Amino acid sequence: MDEKPNRSKRFTKALKSMPKKIIGIPRGIKKAILDYEASYKRGVQKFGVWWKLFNWSIWAFILIFLFTAAGILIFVLPQLEVVKYL
Repeated sequence: MDEKPNRSKRFTKALKSMPKKIIGIPRGIKKAILDYEASYKRGVQKFGVWWKLFNWSIWAFILIFLFTAAGILIFVLPQLEVVKYL
């Protein structure tokens, strides 16, 4: 029984700190982008054209994966018989 008040206190504390975390999201995104740019520049200096080719291939793979997933969700999923009856 002692756990419930303790758990509720932690929950309310987490809820109160949520706006601070949400406000920090743009700073986190900006830091991640700047870190990626710095890492990319270090990679280009070290490996040259091969690093650029590697990065382009990774981004192409990501885009192909996302477009395939979107296509499946839009075209294939509505046609499945199992989904129609859910």
